[in-house]
Amino acid sequence: MVINLRVDSYEAGVGAVGGLATFHNNLYPRLVNRGFDVKTFSMHFRQDLPIREHYKGVIIRRPSSDIDLDVAYAWTFDILHQYGIDVSYLSPSEIYAVPRYFTNFAVVPSPYRMSLADLFSPHDWMSFLRSGLFAWLHPDLTQAIFIHSTEPGRQGGLRHMNMNGTSEKLSLKEFDLGDKGYPGAFYEGLRLIRDLEFPLTFKILRRLPYSALFTVSQIHRKEYLFGLKAHGMRFGEVEDRVFAIYHGVDTREYRPLPNIEKEGFRIGFIGRCTAVKGMDIIPDLALILIKKIPDIKFHIVTKADPHNPTYLDLVRKIHQMKLNDVIFLDNTFYTGDEKIRVINSWDILLVPSRYEPQGQVDLEAMACGVIPAVGMGGLREKVEDGFNGIWINPYDVRETAEKILQLYKGEYKGRKMEEIAENARESTIKIWDWEKRADAHKEIYSYLLDGRVDDISSDLSDLLLPKVSQI
Repeated sequence: MVINLRVDSYEAGVGAVGGLATFHNNLYPRLVNRGFDVKTFSMHFRQDLPIREHYKGVIIRRPSSDIDLDVAYAWTFDILHQYGIDVSYLSPSEIYAVPRYFTNFAVVPSPYRMSLADLFSPHDWMSFLRSGLFAWLHPDLTQAIFIHSTEPGRQGGLRHMNMNGTSEKLSLKEFDLGDKGYPGAFYEGLRLIRDLEFPLTFKILRRLPYSALFTVSQIHRKEYLFGLKAHGMRFGEVEDRVFAIYHGVDTREYRPLPNIEKEGFRIGFIGRCTAVKGMDIIPDLALILIKKIPDIKFHIVTKADPHNPTYLDLVRKIHQMKLNDVIFLDNTFYTGDEKIRVINSWDILLVPSRYEPQGQVDLEAMACGVIPAVGMGGLREKVEDGFNGIWINPYDVRETAEKILQLYKGEYKGRKMEEIAENARESTIKIWDWEKRADAHKEIYSYLLDGRVDDISSDLSDLLLPKVSQI
């Protein structure tokens, strides 16, 4: 039987650049191969993108034109108001802070006939208004709602501090809430986005008792539940229908490449140029390690506006500390085979994130047989310290340097570099390959469509959150 799955994802198909596009473009074509009819509504965020696209079996539609800001404001106001969310603060200027997300996507009517759909899957705050609308128009339509990060975390209001990995207990001890504390740290960022992420999704779940919301790691699930409480929601009413589920990686695409020449001992970083990614520690780390590893080189890959404050600080520190010959700052956006070759040129991938709900580049590096040195958040859930990578502390540069030095000298926690690199590759093949993750999604969606949302946690925990120990 064909399952009609309709997806809302602001990034999808060709030309997409972010983590959400990576998720969409890997998962949904594989679900097509497993008997799903998948149609995606996406944002027209670049003029060269087609209005209609056929992407590996998935039909993608994008808006042919923007709508008026006042129309976006009216629809946003009405949908939030209908769910009893305070809209007294809302004005067109609030929407204008991130205009095209609303005028080109969030409140544009879907081109698909949702009354014929079996399952609707919206992704992130840009899609939650349509999720709320469809919950009213089609109350029998099951929704698998995905949230991939939250506004307070993206804006640095909170950071992950699961130093010893993520515990089973719902505890705030695994978060750094800064001087604002709880709940203040959860009020960082645009209020409208927070209202979409927290109160609206909560009220949608209450309205749709057989639907579920999916976060991207165990610590991100905690973040979402604490965010609900901070915004006045009684999260216990929906807690049993909020799940964490890990992403995957294409291990045929991301793979070890032969004959890649490496100059010296190379440490790489690839990611957005933002403080939560922890890239600011690299100059200090380099200054410590060049005294112990003379042939060390750092390669920072970050596509950034030259006026980005984090980028400017990085350039200034590299120059002041006279590290221009040690650190190569590469303002390039690599994709496809180029990206894979770059990752393969490194001995270690440095991912010193202070906030990271899921993390993707760690999986990509592991699939290439490159050892990830990871910071906080979901990264610490997929990497077992000393087995398929190493845990580093982005708040303690000297400790981080010492761990990398141990690895360089030949052994970390009783394992040689070569063995850890082999374990990294093997764990992605056996656990996180996208073919296996697609099987997991198919099974989970079957449970939702059968009205068995209450059985997902007990029956499918190994599919939701496979563990390194499973290999």
